[in-house]
Amino acid sequence: MLLMDVLRKKKYAAIALFSSAAMLMIYPYAQTLGNNIDLWFEVISPINLALYAAFSLLFGPFVSLQVYNLKAPTKTCAVQGAAGGTFSSVLSFAAIQCPGCVSVASLFLPISATTFLAANNIIITSASLALLIAGIYLLGGFKPTKPKNIISSA
Repeated sequence: MLLMDVLRKKKYAAIALFSSAAMLMIYPYAQTLGNNIDLWFEVISPINLALYAAFSLLFGPFVSLQVYNLKAPTKTCAVQGAAGGTFSSVLSFAAIQCPGCVSVASLFLPISATTFLAANNIIITSASLALLIAGIYLLGGFKPTKPKNIISSA
């Protein structure tokens, strides 16, 4: 599988780890605007915490695969876009993981939209995960890779 081959390379594994770690740190900060991050972890429901962790862990490999495809030395055709994964990142940031949390979305959206996002956060975050997986699929991450030719001296 291409994704596993990409992650075996140190450079892309480092990109994946950095991206996942950044998402793990930035997301709670964005949700609380830097205030009461400890309270955010106390209030968040277990399902939202699991979705947050899953999204963060998938975000790193998605970014790494995107960088790999952009820097691939040989391309037989144009790299397919991974708009699904990019859109999922934006969508997930807008989803409020707990109704009591202040989000960046509340700065830009009316209260009715913010309330809708808070009430439907599990559905929105699940859709974000699905879009992230779709982005990895569109980037060819689940395609099998060709085995390397072994030249025998026979």
